[in-house]
Amino acid sequence: MDEVSVGLSLSEMEHENASFLGASAAEEAPPKPVPVPVPVATPAPANPPQAPPMPPAAVPVAIPALPVAAAAAAGDECLRVSYHCKATKCFRMQWEAEKIHSGNVCVQVNPRCPRQTTIMLEDKVYLFDGFYLLCHCDPPEVPRFEYTRGDVMCKIHFIPEELPSSVRGMSGNDVDADVNGEIHRSFCHSLFMLQRYLFQQLLGIQPAHLFSKVFPDPAHATGDPSEICGDYHLVPRFIAVKEEPLLRREDLDSPNRIGYAVGRLLSVQQLLAFLDFSAKFTVRDFFAQFNHNELIDCVVSTRINGQPSVFRVDEIIFEPSEAEGGKPVSSGVVMKDGRHVRAIAHRGQGARNYDGAKSKKRIRKWQQEGEFLQLSPEVEPHSEELHPMECHLTGVRADLFEVGSAMPMVLKYVRHFNLLTSFEEQMGLKFRDKALLRQAFTHGSYIDIGMQNVNTVEATRSRVRLGHVFQNVASLKRSRSMALDGDALIPGKAAGNNASQLRKVAEQHLSCDFKEEFHSRYLCPYERLEFLGDAVLGFLVASSAFLKLPNADEGFLHQTRVDIVNNISLGKMAKTANFGCLLLSAFDLAKLNEDTKGKITADCFEALLGALYKDQGIVPCRALLGKLIDMHDAELRELCFLSTDELLTEAKAFVEKDRDAIKKWSKYTHTRLLHRRFAARSGVDIANTHLWLQTMTHASFQKPQIDDDEFIGHDPSYERIEFLGDSVLQLLSSEFLVDAFPYHQEHLLTQVRSSLVKNKKLAIVARNAGYEEFIRLGNEVKKNGTLYVEDVLADVFEATLGAVYMENPGDLGKVRSILDKLLFPRLTEAIRRRQWMNPRKVLNHYVTQWSRSSNRPISCQFKNIKVPGTVNEAGVLVPKDSEEDAATNKTKKWPARWGAQSPLRKT
Repeated sequence: MDEVSVGLSLSEMEHENASFLGASAAEEAPPKPVPVPVPVATPAPANPPQAPPMPPAAVPVAIPALPVAAAAAAGDECLRVSYHCKATKCFRMQWEAEKIHSGNVCVQVNPRCPRQTTIMLEDKVYLFDGFYLLCHCDPPEVPRFEYTRGDVMCKIHFIPEELPSSVRGMSGNDVDADVNGEIHRSFCHSLFMLQRYLFQQLLGIQPAHLFSKVFPDPAHATGDPSEICGDYHLVPRFIAVKEEPLLRREDLDSPNRIGYAVGRLLSVQQLLAFLDFSAKFTVRDFFAQFNHNELIDCVVSTRINGQPSVFRVDEIIFEPSEAEGGKPVSSGVVMKDGRHVRAIAHRGQGARNYDGAKSKKRIRKWQQEGEFLQLSPEVEPHSEELHPMECHLTGVRADLFEVGSAMPMVLKYVRHFNLLTSFEEQMGLKFRDKALLRQAFTHGSYIDIGMQNVNTVEATRSRVRLGHVFQNVASLKRSRSMALDGDALIPGKAAGNNASQLRKVAEQHLSCDFKEEFHSRYLCPYERLEFLGDAVLGFLVASSAFLKLPNADEGFLHQTRVDIVNNISLGKMAKTANFGCLLLSAFDLAKLNEDTKGKITADCFEALLGALYKDQGIVPCRALLGKLIDMHDAELRELCFLSTDELLTEAKAFVEKDRDAIKKWSKYTHTRLLHRRFAARSGVDIANTHLWLQTMTHASFQKPQIDDDEFIGHDPSYERIEFLGDSVLQLLSSEFLVDAFPYHQEHLLTQVRSSLVKNKKLAIVARNAGYEEFIRLGNEVKKNGTLYVEDVLADVFEATLGAVYMENPGDLGKVRSILDKLLFPRLTEAIRRRQWMNPRKVLNHYVTQWSRSSNRPISCQFKNIKVPGTVNEAGVLVPKDSEEDAATNKTKKWPARWGAQSPLRKT
């Protein structure tokens, strides 16, 4: 590839005109900025053709250099690089445009411009390769940033590095030799001028939308302007392509990848001098030396109606080869090949609002919730035809402005991670996967409205006018599903099932009811984490309350959990922890309804626990919840919450309570044999016989319904430990479903979980595992058979899960292995039969499918009828028995003296 400089080589011609940059570079302090560098006049080649007269509004206007005494323009303090700035830590930002899949063919959505901005200095060639983001302190760990611009997804990776000394204009030896700091001062001043020229003047971005003001050196924080500095600095990277070392040279030739190469860099001072020199020349000068095609996708400056403007060159408009009458054309600018150019043209495609939004339906949905904070600005298509003599070179192509225009979004993203890092430090956390932490605070409206892609108005306009024009976007069928997580789908985990079989069944039986939503893990709403975190929260509170309140019955424990985990309580705790400042949503929180805001922050509370559980497990979740409760209400934490160490101690004491007492029981030996038989048959290993016996003891097993020599432990039945086991089951089933369905959202997960853990399903599992023969029931129940057996079996199964956890309070893996073997393999059948639906909905679904397959409507009407039943002694209707029970004439009834129904019957 021929390396062609967009500007002119410094050795090729000299110019007398002083540009804005040239006039200001020699000053000790930067003057007031001028929007674009337009010289007073440009000398033409010898015997130039006369250009046709242009409208008065387009005539270049001289811009005088302002005196140094003039005050710095508003925003200059945000751009300033103080001499006290000693920043060396930085991010090398790697920009990449997405790949699009059309069938089995992968096609890059390439920018039209195949070349990078090129600089030639002293026979050396430098190519633009992105920006450094220079930080004053150690930069946080920042996952990649993803955004959409004009339907094209782009990614920016953040690679932490030390700023190379060559960028500062010094070699390794110069660093030690710069005793007086002259090189450092030159670098600071040049970087300030460069940032102001590229971002404020050419891109038109307000400095406050990029940087804020800081004092980099606490020892020099008197408020003097020279001590003020921007909190970040953007340093362009231009890599020498003919010098060693040079790594990843091939990436320099890729138009959709910027920032991947590593090599010797052009100094900021030299770059500023080159841009200063390039700004002295017009497009006519360029045509006199270079092929006109090299000007396409270059950026030029001019004036429109007296106002400074900058445009990308999209087209060269030539004069016809012959005028009327067959005479040769003598007007226009003569090119190197002798043809005449009438004008250069810009064809701006414009930009629509809601860039990257999911759908209009979702936009309307969120509009009903509250007022949006900001929307992607709409830019109308715009065309300009400009005379070459009135357009000056900037020395820069579209690639630099494509990346540069995204910087307001990038810096907002980095600052949010600064807040998240501060939150981690405050809470004593250290996430391995920072993307999970951000996801916990990302509301669905933020994704659906496309808030990640919202740029400033000025930056959006500049991106349209100056950035890349992408090809292949409209003609290809888009597919996001393969553009996630390293261009590969996340495999579903399904213990006890073949993963591919589960996915196949899910595709066949879920497609009509629930659609997969493909989100990159770097830009994903918190709904799935909230689903998991809700179960984590319930488990943490239940396990603490179970041990902290040993005399509380199951009903009181349940109410305690409800009082702590309801949205009102969680919203208050989230407000105390200032979750609002971390929240990412489409709404203006200052105007959002307080109830809605409280619900969102409560969801973030649960999502945060879900994220931490996925990242590090249950122990850090318990520590975090304890800290958040303590911040809100220290007395509440003391009353009903346990730390991990306290939990381990209390669990050990709980397991030991009845150990000595049961050994004195006359039936102990026989009971141990029963215990071993249960373990061998069911595969559920509870180490302690007395604890196993508790899980098998129904509330009816009490005097006078039992023999005098029966053993009753400190907990008379399984009710309390079943409460604990239920929370363990909810947690592990939620974890399993989140892994098994990586792209389905919370609605499906909730429906399938309710089907998976409902009493009927658990009763089948318990019966197949042989639980039924070991349950201890009162004599009255045995005699009359008046019991909801399915509910009891389900409760006993949950109680055994609670017992296994109590024996292994630091390891959920033992309970997980039981569920992997007994319960989770039934998930495939649950999906195939749509068991989360009631029978009416299932029938309606199949009727709809039959109608579609037969291409004729099938009418279906439902009528409510009364179900025959019998009345027990208390006058309570008992559901009709199964066919098997009806055949044997067995009727299960609950004794009237025990109440109207089983106290543990699930609803």
